[in-house]
Amino acid sequence: MGKALVIVCHGSKSKKSSQEIKSLLAKIKKINQNIAREKGEVPDDRTNKENYFEIAAAFLEFADPQLEKTVQSLYQNGIKNLDILPLFIFAGYHLCQDLPQRLEKLEVELTGLNYKILNHPAHYDDFASYIFDKALSEISKT
Repeated sequence: MGKALVIVCHGSKSKKSSQEIKSLLAKIKKINQNIAREKGEVPDDRTNKENYFEIAAAFLEFADPQLEKTVQSLYQNGIKNLDILPLFIFAGYHLCQDLPQRLEKLEVELTGLNYKILNHPAHYDDFASYIFDKALSEISKT
């Protein structure tokens, strides 16, 4: 039981990038816990269907943990239902080919693994206005 959110990033050798991912992961975990508490649920309860039992990061290149290691670790801890959140802005090679192929291999290897690849940021209609608003806010700082 229990569902995990796996945030998949490209990966980088940069320490700054690693820190940004850790910071984002901590913020998302806190949001997940707050949502559970608002609904009167225990955040770390595997039976909750409204929130994630675990939230983890995974990388496709240059950084650890790699996607396979993250998924295998979750699976070994009894978490077989995964939502995969690709943090790739556009639908390029990693999103359309690399990620699905790697997950398909894991699905064969790990009996009972279920996953859903969620939409990438640019898929959403409000993404353009979001990034433009952020650009405008930077202009006002100069």
